[in-house]
Amino acid sequence: MKTMFLFLVMMGTAGLGAAQEPVGADGQLPPALRNRPATPPPAAGAALRAQALAKLETQFREADRDHNGSLTVEEAKNFGFVARHFEAIDSARRGAVSFEELRAYLERTKAGRR
Repeated sequence: MKTMFLFLVMMGTAGLGAAQEPVGADGQLPPALRNRPATPPPAAGAALRAQALAKLETQFREADRDHNGSLTVEEAKNFGFVARHFEAIDSARRGAVSFEELRAYLERTKAGRR
């Protein structure tokens, strides 16, 4: 009987120690890594398009060496996609393309693929 009582007391105190640990915590992980918030899901749809367009605009601005808001054929050589499609993007045939013209070209080609 004493052995059974001692066994029950030991089991009860073991359970108290485990109850103090937060639910879902993994005892094998350091405290800094336990119960971390979930990482946000990767961008998709409109958010992904907005990110891609922002990156494209940054690359366009970096290629624009004279900072006049448009790329000449010479400046476009540093921006491969624009260099390859320069004639099609430059619909006004003025020898330079603005970022708005690039966006319009991308929209036209996107519509043509549908």
